[in-house]
Formats: sequence, C-alpha cells, structure tokens
Amino acid sequence: YFFKLSKYAPQVRKLLTETDFLQPESRVNEMVNNFIDAGLEDVAVSRTSFTWGVPVEFDKGHIVYVWIDALSNYITALGYNGESESADMNRFWPADLHLMAKEIVRFHSIIWPAMLMALDLPLPKKVVGHGWLLFGGDKMSKSKGNVVDPFILKERYGADALRYYLLRAMPFGSDGAYTSEALLTRINSELCNDLGNLVRRTMKMNEQYFAGKLSKGAESADDAAIIAKANALYGAVKADMDAYRPQQALEKIFDLVGMANKYIDLTKPWALVKENNTERLNQVLYVLTEAIRVIGVLLLPFVPETGEKILASLKLAP
Repeated sequence: YFFKLSKYAPQVRKLLTETDFLQPESRVNEMVNNFIDAGLEDVAVSRTSFTWGVPVEFDKGHIVYVWIDALSNYITALGYNGESESADMNRFWPADLHLMAKEIVRFHSIIWPAMLMALDLPLPKKVVGHGWLLFGGDKMSKSKGNVVDPFILKERYGADALRYYLLRAMPFGSDGAYTSEALLTRINSELCNDLGNLVRRTMKMNEQYFAGKLSKGAESADDAAIIAKANALYGAVKADMDAYRPQQALEKIFDLVGMANKYIDLTKPWALVKENNTERLNQVLYVLTEAIRVIGVLLLPFVPETGEKILASLKLAP
C-alpha cells in the first residue's frame, strides 16, 4: 500500500521555501534539491517481508511501515483517532518544535507534513535538524566504538562543564567535533578563569569593603558601556534562543563576562581603596555585581548549577 506523497510535493516545497518551518537553511536546500525537485516519489506505507510491527487492520498480511507508525505517534499518543477530538490533542498539538538529528529530517519535514496535510490537521510549528557529534572525523556511534562516555565526563568535570562545551563549541545545526583538549580549554579558560574569577574577586571585594551591602550611586562615563550591555543582554539572548542559536546566546553572555573583567582593570578598585574613594568604589562594585546578576540569571538554562551558585552568592533565589 502506498501514500501518494507526490501529490503534496508543491505544498511541501512551498512550506520549506517560503516559510521558516525548517531550520537551518542548509537542511532546506538538502530536502528541496535532493528529494522534492529530484521528483518526490510515493511512499510505501506497508511491508510484507517481515511480521514484526503493527499489522494493517484490513489486510493482516501487511505490516505498517515503521516511519508511518512512528510519525503518527505524535498525535495518536494524544488521543487522535480520526473521528473525535481529545483534550490532550487540543492542548498539545500542534507541537512548537520537532528537534532531531539530520538523518531523520526528511521524514519530519516532507513525509510528516504531507501526512498531516492529507488529514487536514495543523502542522508542527517548526522542525530543526541538528548535526552529528564527531570524534576523530567520524560520527560517534556505538557500532564504531568511538563513543566518549558522557557519564565519565560528568563525574570528572561536572554536568555543567559538559553542557557548556557542547552548547558553546558546537555550531547549532551543523556537525561539531569533540576533543578532550577543546573541552579542557573551554573549562579552564572560560568557566574557571573568565567567569569564576570575575565572580570570586567581585564577591570578595563586596564583602571586604562593604560587608556585602551596596547601593546604586552616580554613573560615570566608564560605567555607561557595561550598563548598556547588561541592560540589553536579556533581549539579545532571547532573540538567539527564539531562533535556536544557543551558541550565539552564550557568546553574548560571555561578551559581558569579558567586558566586566576589563571594567575591573579600567576602574581599578584597588586604587580606589588606596585613595579612600568609597563612593566611587561602591558604584564600581554595584555595576559589577549587577552585571554578575544578569549573567547568573541568563546562564541558568545552559549551566543551571553554575547559575544557581552565582545567584546564591548574591543572596538571590534562582
């Protein structure tokens, strides 16, 4: 038995080329060039060469093709039966996002939308195809024996460090290569040195000079850039996350981390202590602490333990 997929080629092509239904753009080009424009063929929805699987109800000699069964689970699991509506179907469908590996994008961006069109049901709002994690130039897979055990890495470096590396170092939507050297570099340079030292020395100065109690003072020209960066960061990170760009979102957060470290060098709190310029010292530490608060909040989705520790150091709940 066949599903007349070719009938829906014009509609699916329009969906892929005239909307942002599928991301990244490279996946759109692949689907259109390799499958639709090459001539979209009807797809067999049953098999007779084996017996495992879901039997075709009206012809027991046929088994439902696994991808027809798998894709339909998105809605049958919500109670869809083709006849009556269900509360879960009304609540949860259409899905906001289908996120999957690039090798199954074709099923989710061509066959699945066509099936839903045939059923006159709403499509998922977005499909995003991510790349592979490469090791030694090859896709990581158990069959090749080139898998790096994430549980061992978690025990050694912590879940946050591994999460950070994968989100920061891997271009979202493209293949990314794992190396132990790159992981350690990210941990030591960015998490420990840049972020960790910023938080530690700021909190130490806060406690040492003001017993952890700061108040907003007069802003100087030196404060303007970092204050503007901190104030705009939430909107910039949200825009990246709405567009499924976690790598760019983290880059922006760590731009503020770098700016805060440079701000310390620029304002020289240690010199303000020697000059007994308490008012200016208070303002400098207030600006730094506010920047750290923004950083801690925005890091929560990426490195939750680290974000919670930063906010705890400020006596704030996540």
